[in-house]
Amino acid sequence: MKQKTILLGEDEKDIAEMYKIVLAKNGFKTIIAENGEEVIKKIKESVPDLLLLDINMPVKDGFEVLQIIATDRSLSSMRGVPIIMLTNYNNVQDIEYCVKMGASDFIVKSEWTPETVFQKIKKYLDEA
Repeated sequence: MKQKTILLGEDEKDIAEMYKIVLAKNGFKTIIAENGEEVIKKIKESVPDLLLLDINMPVKDGFEVLQIIATDRSLSSMRGVPIIMLTNYNNVQDIEYCVKMGASDFIVKSEWTPETVFQKIKKYLDEA
C-alpha cells in the first residue's frame, strides 16, 4: 500500500514537529508548510492525501487558504481531499465558516492527543 502524504500547514515549529512525529509513527509522510502561501505552493507541487491546516498562520491564514482552494481552478485537484482545520479556539462561527468553505473536520489544539489526531486522520483516509 502506498504511503499516505499529509500536508501540514502550521507556523509554530514545535507543534508542527509534534504532529510530524505522531504521523510518522503511524506510517504517514508529512510535508510541513509554515504559512498559507507555502501551503498553496506545496499543493500545486503535489496534491496530498489529506491537509491539516492551522487557521492562524502568517501571510495567508487558514480561512484564506480554504477560499483559494475552493475558487482557484488550478487547485481543482484538491476536490475530495479531506481538510482538517487546526484551531486554538472552539469557535462555532469559525467552524461553520470553514465547513461551508470545504473543511471536513476540526481539531482544537488544546484538546488534541496523538490518539485523537490519528483517529481523525484515519477516519478520513479510510473513507478515501
